Amino acid sequence: MSETTVAFKSYVSAEDHGRANFYALISRLLAAAPDQALLSAIAGSPPLPTEDDGAPLPLAWSKLIAASMAMDAAAAHDEYEELFIGVGRAPVNLHASHHLTGFMMEQPLADVRGALATLGISRVEAQTVVEDHLAALCEVMRLLIVGADGFEPANVATQRKFFEDHIAPWFELCCSAIEKSSLANYYVVVAKFIGSYLQVERDAFAIDQ
Repeated sequence: MSETTVAFKSYVSAEDHGRANFYALISRLLAAAPDQALLSAIAGSPPLPTEDDGAPLPLAWSKLIAASMAMDAAAAHDEYEELFIGVGRAPVNLHASHHLTGFMMEQPLADVRGALATLGISRVEAQTVVEDHLAALCEVMRLLIVGADGFEPANVATQRKFFEDHIAPWFELCCSAIEKSSLANYYVVVAKFIGSYLQVERDAFAIDQ
């Protein structure tokens, strides 16, 4: 009788699925303007359960829900293009290299590429977003939390290292730049939500050591 190897899929908790979903949402909102389907999905989402209505993340999430109810997809598209694409140069840059060195394609990008190679994560050929773009980094975090076909979820230590090395040093600078831009309207609310969520992640990683 031949031996049969049985592979068991790693268990991912409901809490981690929730974390991954927020990373996926952040990645989507930063990679491209939200279409009407996404705006409607956010608008129809429940508030976060909390014992403190003034807690930063539940409050920021509720404001994003309200803003998504009022936002028009065409206006969101125009705002995204003006903020993050611009003419010749984006008014607000979403890359780690820019915020940490003042220039594109610098050491932070090389560091991210090295980390991805170590993790066994390769870039999709059709992908145009550079690896140190905040949308790409949040998608990596989603992948580390819940995995994918052929890629097992990573342990907390691995998640923490990637977050602390490649997101923690600059996400507040990026969110602040969005919030301060005169071109931002809907994305002011988006940035406040992103900042609040990533602060919670940073604090949780600091505790869970």
